[in-house]
Amino acid sequence: MSESSNMRAAPDTVVTIEYRATLTNGSVVDSTERCGPVTYLHGNEQIFLALEQAVEGLAAGDERRVSLSPQESYGEHRADLVRRLPRAQLPPDLVLEVGKRYTVQPPRGAAMIFRLAGIEDDDVLADFNNPAAGQGLDIWARVVAVRAATTEEIRRGTLR
Repeated sequence: MSESSNMRAAPDTVVTIEYRATLTNGSVVDSTERCGPVTYLHGNEQIFLALEQAVEGLAAGDERRVSLSPQESYGEHRADLVRRLPRAQLPPDLVLEVGKRYTVQPPRGAAMIFRLAGIEDDDVLADFNNPAAGQGLDIWARVVAVRAATTEEIRRGTLR
């Protein structure tokens, strides 16, 4: 199917976009800067929902900026996810550095991923919050192209 200059991003359209998502502190979370534009089937949850919502209704050449609160992006920083653990629960050869992120696989149980918030006597303060918790997310997106999805693309629910 051919591209239509007035076609807009909507369910069952194939949309090509460029985008950049940054945290409030300016850290880039994701971007098409290095990989080039991304093409996806709109309305099929193939990209981050907030990004898809940002381009909804846009035509080729249109761009939009959206700012999300911490609650809408990675959530608020939760004090209950900062926990005191006995240092003895961590591998004895693990070199601890406050501020660094660690992934520790206990003999039984799921991997623990945390940022070391502090060391107090024989305990460590492990912060299990997402590193981006408490920050908003700023999204810039530009639509490069929009076309109608083929019957096969719609049936499969994907472009591949």
